Amino acid sequence: MQTLRQLRRSRHLTFVDLALLTGIPARTIAEAEYGLRHLSRSEAETLALVLGLSTPTPRPSLSRHQAQSAVMPWALMTGLAAVLSVALLMNELLPDLQRNLYTPVIARAGDWLVTRPLPAPPPMTPTSTETISEIVTESSIVFPLSAEEALAPLIVPAPRLPHLERKHNVPFYLDENGPHGCPVQPTAGQVVMTQGYGVGSHTPVQVWGAIDLAVDGDGDGFAEPGSSWYTPVVATHPGKVKVTLNSHPAGNHVWVVAPDGTWRTGYSHLAVVMVIDGQHVQAGEVIGLMGDTGVTSGPHLDYQVWHGDTNIDPTPLVGCGLS
Repeated sequence: MQTLRQLRRSRHLTFVDLALLTGIPARTIAEAEYGLRHLSRSEAETLALVLGLSTPTPRPSLSRHQAQSAVMPWALMTGLAAVLSVALLMNELLPDLQRNLYTPVIARAGDWLVTRPLPAPPPMTPTSTETISEIVTESSIVFPLSAEEALAPLIVPAPRLPHLERKHNVPFYLDENGPHGCPVQPTAGQVVMTQGYGVGSHTPVQVWGAIDLAVDGDGDGFAEPGSSWYTPVVATHPGKVKVTLNSHPAGNHVWVVAPDGTWRTGYSHLAVVMVIDGQHVQAGEVIGLMGDTGVTSGPHLDYQVWHGDTNIDPTPLVGCGLS
């Protein structure tokens, strides 16, 4: 069974693309994909429609004549029951009713029930599933699979993985120079630096020293918001987590403090925080998803490295395939 992530990636859609096609917030889709929430049935059905999955074909409605034929026996029996109930309260009329009404009506009802079977429904002819481009441009689609089969990969979110397979050559390790490894782990595309150390909002470095990282999805060397949104952000070294939500100017921010307290790293502007305050994490463990909370001009990760009270330039430490 394909997961929501596999379905989205197989169609080369970003979270933002899928949000525009479905009207479901990109954050909701990302949280469902990473196992942080369950989709409602209406959300799942909408995603199934856009992703080209299959749902059941509605049974064709009966014609007026067929509907009348199907209902007639039951209506007749209901009327008969009402007549019988009234007759029980009118004992003096019972002989006449038996002679003049019951026998003909019961015989007529027997004819309906025995000699007039319910009409068979028209045969159902399944139609083929449309392509993703047809789904986007047309208002309706016919699906041959059952609802359970169609919606199962959307209702059951992808399992949350505590570690991501490393995409870059720089391993995670901590030495006297600081924590090594790339904190941004995209499932597609490459990591690019959108603002360097000691530049723009990263001054003075004694306070705001950091680098900004985002994702280039089309290989042109520039970050794209659609490729950057909800990219996994990982801890670059083991340590204890300190979480601050909705802060200024960092937005949703996570500190990871090394066991000996010497080194700490900061991760700002997260759309989703996937750890809790006081939690212990390992290098490479997902701590959040990239976003634009706080003061930003777009989705990216603001990454800081501190040695005690001294701010350190992370550029030579991260790798990330940066040139």
